[in-house]
Amino acid sequence: MSEETVTTEAHPGDAEAEPKDGADAGRGLCIDGLARLPGGTILDERALALMFGCSTATIKRAVGRGELPAPVRMFGRPCWTAGAILEHVGRRLTEAQREAEREAQRLSRFSP
Repeated sequence: MSEETVTTEAHPGDAEAEPKDGADAGRGLCIDGLARLPGGTILDERALALMFGCSTATIKRAVGRGELPAPVRMFGRPCWTAGAILEHVGRRLTEAQREAEREAQRLSRFSP
């Protein structure tokens, strides 16, 4: 089983190294490309930022809010596998669905 590594070779100060929030998501890989990557594909912070069309600071904040899983450090760089990100999102979606069902059930008690 081979694993891929997706990184960027931009240097600090390069326009492509730190896309601004709301940047054209067409740059880089794109979000739906995450699901097409093999689960073992290693993504660094810059690759995720390019994929999501945001900055690396936004990626860091998303980790802090729990929107992305905590990274592991490889060679001093925060990294994830595509599979770990998709599993994390899947768990969040399942929990959101459960919460919506609990809320609907709670509100149904107030209906005539």
